[in-house]
Amino acid sequence: LDSLLQEIKMGSKYRAVKAVLFDMDGLLLDTENIYTLGTQTILSQYGKEYTWDFKAKLMGKRTDEVARMIVDHYELPIPSEEWVVKSTAVYKELFPTVSALPGVAKLVHHLVKSGIPIAVASSSSTPAYQLKTTNHTGLFSLFDHIITGDNEKVKNAKPAPDIFLHAADKLNMGESISNCLVVEDAPLGVEAGINAGMQVVMVPDKRLHSDHTSKATLTLPNLHDFKPEDFSLPPYPYTPVTHVIFDMDGLLLNTQNMYSSVSARILAKHGKEPDWNFKMKVIGRRSEEVAAMAVEHYQLPYSGEEYLQIHESELYALFPTCDLMPGVERLLRHLKKNNVKIAVATSSARNIMEMKTQTKHTEIFSLFDHIVTGCDSELVKSKPDPQIYDLARQRFSDCPDSDKCLVFEDAPNGVVAGLAAGMQVVMIPHHKTGKEYLLPATQLLSSMADFQPQDFGLPPFASDNNS
Repeated sequence: LDSLLQEIKMGSKYRAVKAVLFDMDGLLLDTENIYTLGTQTILSQYGKEYTWDFKAKLMGKRTDEVARMIVDHYELPIPSEEWVVKSTAVYKELFPTVSALPGVAKLVHHLVKSGIPIAVASSSSTPAYQLKTTNHTGLFSLFDHIITGDNEKVKNAKPAPDIFLHAADKLNMGESISNCLVVEDAPLGVEAGINAGMQVVMVPDKRLHSDHTSKATLTLPNLHDFKPEDFSLPPYPYTPVTHVIFDMDGLLLNTQNMYSSVSARILAKHGKEPDWNFKMKVIGRRSEEVAAMAVEHYQLPYSGEEYLQIHESELYALFPTCDLMPGVERLLRHLKKNNVKIAVATSSARNIMEMKTQTKHTEIFSLFDHIVTGCDSELVKSKPDPQIYDLARQRFSDCPDSDKCLVFEDAPNGVVAGLAAGMQVVMIPHHKTGKEYLLPATQLLSSMADFQPQDFGLPPFASDNNS
């Protein structure tokens, strides 16, 4: 009765959902293209071609089943165990390069912030899961449980319901199994979800024939199109904005890796290793503050000034070579074309900012209405204090209200600063940034290329508008 009343109240189209179970390959991570490349690499050694029709039959199956089917189908002169060895070697090189698929980080983050239990239910083995998520540890830290295909409680592979029933059990769903929502890309996974008595949202490969998608409760082109309220889940809470303010290092420019590599070299000279948790505490602060904190934290034989001088002497040679992060140029040109006012608020001093931008990025940085740097005469406090974002807001010619400004950040300190300034914050963090630092953000993305302007009432990209 409670679920029915909730559905009526939310105006939802489908049965109310209390937990969400995600497949991984081809749904959260773009591994299917890597599987195709790796499989074809091996088949080419035998003069065989990997076809889409046959690949569709393998999606969602466990490694041992896939190996056996490939060897039989192509009549390969090797046992299935040897295929596993060969494919594992190829995938070991390819999997760490895999990217998250559109809308994934946004939805997962929203569900966790809303208190909805979530789990991964993947046919991948534990070693394969670890390899695929190498560069996505932060994203996967958001899940309550990770169930892999080699789990002893998963006796039968998809399309059997075992893995989803076990995931529901781990989430303590009890008698509410039917209130779990499965999100899948593969026909076998859809069948497994249905066999578990759950609703299934399918995000299939666009090449998959409609015959393979008809059983799903709902079929979507990507997870950006998922509307939580359709299943009585809390809707996205974003509100319209008119102005956008960007951090710079690690957000617009790929300079954070430069900072990290130089710091690691200095620490190695003293037999020390970088502390990731410490980096999370200092990233986004002024360089003078970071230097003093580093000397104290690592007990280095320098003054803060000496450490900073050593650090900067190496960095200055690297800064002019930095590149724009993925999706940055497209978004900046789009906002400028649509007369959306944009600014930069960076903890870097003006001369350092120019060192990073003047060689390769002068034209793109000329698009900004203004740039506030860490050495600004009116700036007294650095991030996580909100002053730099408030200052950037005030310098827009029309001085908008803070709730009409959207901040883009990669660093926890910057997120705290933007929120404290009364603004919404889109976070695009380093892949190792953990759950505690991700949750405060208004929205989480794996790349700026995945940003949907219309989420915040901004003009959509032309391609999105046409579609």
